[in-house]
Amino acid sequence: MLSIDFDHRPQGVEPLATEPTFHPGRHLALEKPKEIISLTEFGYSAEEIAACPSDFAATDIFRILSDEGAACLYEVCKQLEAFTTSNPRIQRNMRGGVYRSKFLRDLCLSPDITAFISEICGVELLPHTIPHQMGHLNYAPDKIGDNVDKWHVDTLRYDYVMFVTDPKKNQGGAFQYYRGTKQEVAALHKSGKPLDPAKVVSPTMPGPGYAIMQQGNMVVHQAKGLTAPGERITMVNGYIPKDPHFPDFTRYDQLRFADPEEVVTAEYSRHIAIQGQRMLDDVFGKDGFSSNRYGYADRLEAVAAMLTGAAQQIRESDSETLEHFGD
Repeated sequence: MLSIDFDHRPQGVEPLATEPTFHPGRHLALEKPKEIISLTEFGYSAEEIAACPSDFAATDIFRILSDEGAACLYEVCKQLEAFTTSNPRIQRNMRGGVYRSKFLRDLCLSPDITAFISEICGVELLPHTIPHQMGHLNYAPDKIGDNVDKWHVDTLRYDYVMFVTDPKKNQGGAFQYYRGTKQEVAALHKSGKPLDPAKVVSPTMPGPGYAIMQQGNMVVHQAKGLTAPGERITMVNGYIPKDPHFPDFTRYDQLRFADPEEVVTAEYSRHIAIQGQRMLDDVFGKDGFSSNRYGYADRLEAVAAMLTGAAQQIRESDSETLEHFGD
């Protein structure tokens, strides 16, 4: 089985010299959310929901890290801040930190968290197999008032957004999501109309180490800017369904705007290869022997179609633009 070799790092990426060690027993304080909201409640149709791994849309706030765990993550994020980059949507972000920090990597790969959020989402999940989709860090822009991130949907299915800094110490900087469909937001954006303020949800985070879980490619969300000087850091960690037969939502053309092309191409290609191998292992590892030749042919064609579609994305991505719905 193909796997990710985190010791094989992109050129110029070196591990942190000193950092804390991740201890699940001390650093995790998992507490279930009080509310889980469905895609049905967001207004999605039965047909749209059937194409998703589950009807899950988003949670209210829930806790992931203990006070000690949040302090350790903050220490790591402050070191990683020296490696922030910009893209057309986010002024200051740090991706690929799992190559530099073992603490961040172990946190993102934690089986305790993975099992915990799988139960929340109603589908068995695995940590994303693209390292740059794990432990993504967003930092407040240099200019007060500028949004951290624009309204958008993610290029992955499931992720949580966790505050690393204490939001209570800041003015502004809220994480927001829209309790409506992405088609509704797209139509409003196209017509130049504002979002319905009654559907904009701004959860109140009680402190660092608290998060929102969402089906990121179905929930439109943004990060507001600070309205006064302060420090705002959030972490986003991505997941994929364990069942490999759900269509992959990773967008090579969109990731090219966030990461170096040589990194995106290598990571995306490996991700697709892992997905294809998982599909084959899941099907042919169970069958033994069967005379259902058409069934075998259908399965092989499904893998071939996925691989061909991914190759087409890589070849034809030059003309694409970064997709979002503005501030």
